[in-house]
Amino acid sequence: MGGDEGASEEVEALRRRCAELEAKALHLDVVNFFASSLLYTQTDLDDILWDVANSAVARLGLEDCVIYLLDPSGAHLVQRAAYGPKNPRGREILAPITIPVGRGIVGAVAATGQVARIPDTRVDPRYITDDSARLSELAIPIFFNDEVIGVLDTEHSELDFFTDAHEEILTTIASMTASRVGRALLDEGLRRANAELEVQVAHRTRELSAAVDRSERLLLNILPEPIARRLSAGEERIAESFDEVTVLFADLVGFTLRSAETSPEALVELLGHVFTALDAISDRFGVEKIKTIGDAYMVVAGVPTPRVDHLEAMAETALAILGAVEELGEELGIELQMRIGMHSGPVVAGIIGTRKFAYDLWGDTVNTASRMESHGLPGRIHVAESTYLALRDRFRFAERGEVEVKGLGAMRTYFLLGR
Repeated sequence: MGGDEGASEEVEALRRRCAELEAKALHLDVVNFFASSLLYTQTDLDDILWDVANSAVARLGLEDCVIYLLDPSGAHLVQRAAYGPKNPRGREILAPITIPVGRGIVGAVAATGQVARIPDTRVDPRYITDDSARLSELAIPIFFNDEVIGVLDTEHSELDFFTDAHEEILTTIASMTASRVGRALLDEGLRRANAELEVQVAHRTRELSAAVDRSERLLLNILPEPIARRLSAGEERIAESFDEVTVLFADLVGFTLRSAETSPEALVELLGHVFTALDAISDRFGVEKIKTIGDAYMVVAGVPTPRVDHLEAMAETALAILGAVEELGEELGIELQMRIGMHSGPVVAGIIGTRKFAYDLWGDTVNTASRMESHGLPGRIHVAESTYLALRDRFRFAERGEVEVKGLGAMRTYFLLGR
């Protein structure tokens, strides 16, 4: 009998040893499997968690495995993966479970960072029955950088199902999962940062483009387009000579007296109407507005782009200005007249200023055109004899006779009447 009992004890010890070895072999197999997953290149967080939940159930003979991660606020756990009865649809989670940190067994694990192994959930007041009650539960905290970022939770329909081996293996799985999750979160953060950077770059690019457009529009408002383009391209000093151009000055008659009798607002509004009409005429005939000086308006034909018909284009411009101002006066119910003078010849043109740019003209041609205007008559286009001789075959003129012109002496001048 003694020999039989001794043999039985040896057999039982051997069985226990075999069970221990099998458990260790299972442990090693599972650990090796999950360790190899660290080499996976997955970066999608939900794919990683689904693989962990699915593999944990398959490798450990569990009934289910649910993985929760903290939301950005850190106040709630959100179900991100579930394999088993709690997610019968498989990979897809239509309505993720949300648990406040500190509430229930899973919430308590997140709050304390301690493993919770419940042999009988019926006697634990923290247990939350969200679908069908289970009899035992094991919840493992998931740590990353020494902080809880989630909880790996599994339940079972048997009482006291979970063992020390389960706890040890699932703790190891949680640790490995944390490494994969951390890498995925880092990748996700980098992608999000890159996306935000791309948005910021695109926004900044649009802002810069809009600023460039605004600056170009501003330049075009004060400079001829070819000059503005050259300035934008980096040219700093722009000065050129032009042999044949026509310069025109136009001045509102009686403006000084009118300004003394009119409010500033009304005066500015009137000039706005007049110069808007003159700008439209300049655009129509392709002549370049140089500047306004008070109530005076200066344009040139043949600058900055030379043109052979500069004199004829300016004659048409002058006639159109007289007509437009007369019509505008009738519309506003006031008497408006302009005194116009024009002259042709060589000029020097260029940019002056470094902060407030201005494109201007210099030379005897400019001075003579100015004198033609100042020595002219209201409602008339005053020109020198050279202009009359150049245009007499195409336009009508009235001879004015000799006029003593300041700084230029006696000159024979004419009035341009029309085609």
